[in-house]
Amino acid sequence: LVGFTKGLRNFLRRQSYNFKVLIVKRGLESFFSGFTSNYTSVYVTKLGADPVQLGGLNSLGGIASAILALPMGWLLDTYSLKKTYLLTLILSILLPLTYAVSMDWRMALIPVALGYITMSSSMVVENVILANSLRDEDRATGIGLIQALTGVAMSLSPTLAGLVLNMLGGLEVEYMRVLFLIQLIGSCLAFAWILFRFKEPMNVVRRSVKLNFIEDLKEVLASSRSKKWLLVELSGGFIFGMVIPFIYVYAAEVKHADALTLGLMGSGMNFTYMASSIPIGKLADRIGRKKTIMLLRPTLYLSMILLVVAPSPEYLILAMALRGFTWGGMAAWSSLALELVSESERGRWSGVIQLLRNLFRVPAPLVGGYLWAALDPSAPFLILVLVDILFRVPLIASTPETLEARNSR
Repeated sequence: LVGFTKGLRNFLRRQSYNFKVLIVKRGLESFFSGFTSNYTSVYVTKLGADPVQLGGLNSLGGIASAILALPMGWLLDTYSLKKTYLLTLILSILLPLTYAVSMDWRMALIPVALGYITMSSSMVVENVILANSLRDEDRATGIGLIQALTGVAMSLSPTLAGLVLNMLGGLEVEYMRVLFLIQLIGSCLAFAWILFRFKEPMNVVRRSVKLNFIEDLKEVLASSRSKKWLLVELSGGFIFGMVIPFIYVYAAEVKHADALTLGLMGSGMNFTYMASSIPIGKLADRIGRKKTIMLLRPTLYLSMILLVVAPSPEYLILAMALRGFTWGGMAAWSSLALELVSESERGRWSGVIQLLRNLFRVPAPLVGGYLWAALDPSAPFLILVLVDILFRVPLIASTPETLEARNSR
């Protein structure tokens, strides 16, 4: 433990100021957003949406997110990083506020859309900050570290939310509104922290805003390996978009999980995410990004299958805990994706990925809703496993290893 603490302290000492600011922001936002993350889809169904309508809302939200993803990446490469970041945080403040005031499922379109927009835009901004703030040999470890530290916060709040709901009376609309008001407090704190503490990077070369937008797209898509990785991202956007809106609805309606069980599912996932992020990041910096990603794919498959066959609440919690290991591998995933292009292209590259992922994600929730209604509620989860094994894994296996390429320079 002493050695680990010393190593962590030394690692943080050699990282940039903005990286440390981002750690605090992610901790704040993760803790407070964890109060609602497991309950948003259940909340919308309690407002009157059936699975197909829930899927339709998420599809429309994906359209809004897709429209804004590419301009967001372009802004990062041509404009102020801090101002772009603050814009995404303003949207994060509006997200829980609009959920709290929604009176029926149709009104929930606004917060659902904001959820997709803030998720994709903040991912674009923060990935660029992380990539540019960390050295190549530290990148996967640094991303793993920030995931682990924010995972600590995320491990606590879902269970606290479940306890709050159980004390208030369970999975009812008026009680879930309280959770969104709690999240609103955290969003305001995160905005204030970045406003007063984050520093505009001084060593980033900004491109002229007069450059042709289409030419920018052609530039970041010129490499064959970036095109191949896009196929991985696009198929992932579709299959995960088909599944994610329905996980906790499935647990509540099909497996009859109560509010506390839903909270423990989220805490279980976040705990393993937190515990595995740093070791997985170190592994990715040692054996390579691609090998690490491939080693973790079975945890995704086991989590989906266990969710479907779970005979009791304990198995639902275990299923989500397994999924946390998959998310812990995002350090390797993000490092590989960003290292496929040069530093000056990362904003636009992230924007391209988010734009096309979101476009492919647009019909996915609606497809998931129809599969739920027409075939079986378990169909989306099983199809995810098949598509990942048969299509995405071969593409990942054929992607060049970026760690070896960078170390050889």
